[in-house]
Amino acid sequence: TIETIGMSFVRDEVHVPAGQPVTLRIVNRDGYAHAFDMDAFGIHLPLAARETVEITLTPEQAGSYTFYCGSPGHMAAGMDGVLVVDE
Repeated sequence: TIETIGMSFVRDEVHVPAGQPVTLRIVNRDGYAHAFDMDAFGIHLPLAARETVEITLTPEQAGSYTFYCGSPGHMAAGMDGVLVVDE
């Protein structure tokens, strides 16, 4: 689970295994919209105020992949994190 509170992701580093399906649960705790974006996996999800979304992916390659809020100004304010895919 990755939650948004203010201009940050509460959990800004998430470890998952390579080659296994993983479901990320994104929870917007704020009363205004955010987004969840991860370019490496083609993920660009709008998050309405107080919305929860789930996305399932199977990362094949080990490495570190940045996720961020694509709403204007949010990433610049520090709203980003990293998905670490472990071998």
